[in-house]
Amino acid sequence: MKRCCLLLFLITSQIQIHAQKNTVQYGFQTGPSFVNLYGNPFIETFLEPEIRLTGGPAVYYPFSKHWSVKSNLFFEVKGAGGILPLFDEVGDLKGFYNAKISYSYLTIPLLFEYNFGNRMKGNLTAGPYLGTLLSQKSTFTEPVLGEKIVISGTSNYIPLDGGLILGAGGRYAVNRRINVSLEGRFNIGMTNIVSRPVMNSLTIYTLASHILVGVYYTPGYYAGKVRGVNP
Repeated sequence: MKRCCLLLFLITSQIQIHAQKNTVQYGFQTGPSFVNLYGNPFIETFLEPEIRLTGGPAVYYPFSKHWSVKSNLFFEVKGAGGILPLFDEVGDLKGFYNAKISYSYLTIPLLFEYNFGNRMKGNLTAGPYLGTLLSQKSTFTEPVLGEKIVISGTSNYIPLDGGLILGAGGRYAVNRRINVSLEGRFNIGMTNIVSRPVMNSLTIYTLASHILVGVYYTPGYYAGKVRGVNP
């Protein structure tokens, strides 16, 4: 968590250093996240996507008419759900359980955006992200008797998750200080998150699709000089 906070601080500092006349915009984005896991045949067979919530502060800097750089400090819950067979210590089947797998991450993307339009802008987005694992909780519920098995802790997981983000969306300048945005992002995890075998496979990767609503504020006397915005 400290590493992610430090990374966001460095990114924000560099944006401010290169920004001209206080054109950096600060805001908040949040919305539903459709999450899943891949890279493990057992997981892919039995688990399905689930809806979680994503959100956090945002920073946005348009450094030319068509190009911008942006970042977030997101709290994300990744994972999957479904009906999963469980086995005992000797490998015998215990039964089929309703499973809910959750990984809580603090995630920082560094995204480059190509935008077009004037007061109402469309955009295409791409860039990497890095996340640090905060907690893990897997809950298995027996569907008939309601017996619950809860497994938590991060000792069997790699603490970092990283990958690529692709996205598209739009921004609207309400006035010289306020912008609102609607954005879709697809996060492709490219870092294995497990450190021990899961059903004879040593790989699990994350997937997440976000629908994000954002509000941005441009502080300072020169707020009306944000490049490309002509209310």
